[in-house]
Amino acid sequence: MEIRTLRTFVAVANLKGFSAAARALNTVQPAISRQVSDLEEELGVRLFWRSTRDVRITIAGEILLREATEILAHEERARHLVQRAGEGRLGQLRIGFLSSAAQKFLPSLVRKFAQAYPQVQVSLSEMTAAEQIDALQAGQLDVALSRPLPSSAPDYLESLNIYSDHVVAFFPKGSIFESKPRVSLRDMSTCSFVLFKREGAPDLFDQVVSACLDAGFSPKIVAQANSMQAVLTSVGSGLGVTLAPACIRHLDTNGCVSCIPIEEKASIPLQLHFHGSRSEAATQAFVALVTEERKAIRATMETETRLAST
Repeated sequence: MEIRTLRTFVAVANLKGFSAAARALNTVQPAISRQVSDLEEELGVRLFWRSTRDVRITIAGEILLREATEILAHEERARHLVQRAGEGRLGQLRIGFLSSAAQKFLPSLVRKFAQAYPQVQVSLSEMTAAEQIDALQAGQLDVALSRPLPSSAPDYLESLNIYSDHVVAFFPKGSIFESKPRVSLRDMSTCSFVLFKREGAPDLFDQVVSACLDAGFSPKIVAQANSMQAVLTSVGSGLGVTLAPACIRHLDTNGCVSCIPIEEKASIPLQLHFHGSRSEAATQAFVALVTEERKAIRATMETETRLAST
């Protein structure tokens, strides 16, 4: 039984006539009669009693009418849902993010998306940069707000630059550098360093080590942490110093950490990663929103990084 045939049968049954059904379906009566006859032959039962004066539905026809009406309703609902999903107005959006880098703009961004696409279920997962890339490749995330992709990332992953954050120095409160408006990396050559674990943020780790090498020394790394909060807590505890994006200066350290700009120009970008041409419509809608809001996001974050560099 085809949907088109069931729709014809329901029209004949509800309108109690082949001619009326033909007019309603914008076709000719012989075509309607042929479809109903083919359906009766397929099912092996008579669906209508026909006479020159009227058309009466049989008991078998009444049963089919009830079932066919339900089938057509389900078909219409399925069509509607599928079309809405294709437009990005239904489904899910799984967002991975770096909390310290996205905390200033992500909440308002998600609210705007939810207002425009209220039937898309949004979920947020705080992850390290490396975890986000793994989750994207495994199909566990739709988008990732993270650092630049590693060279080993698959070609189908695409990226959108959102903003670049200044790299600054963090010292324990009361350090000899606290009174300085800026500090040179060379001045930090004898310091002990606490860094984010390389496996969690390889781009940042390598950038810090490379910057120190360019300044003429290899950093003495005494500890590695698995979160930015843990890095700053270690610095505040006096275990060492660190170089990190300025955005993390808002993490709670109870006043035990000083943030000081460095003389060398160094920055690290935050990007939106997603599955290019393989993206679902909801993902494409979110990428479009980020593209639209990117200028405002940059203005917000540039104000933050400017404050951290003064």
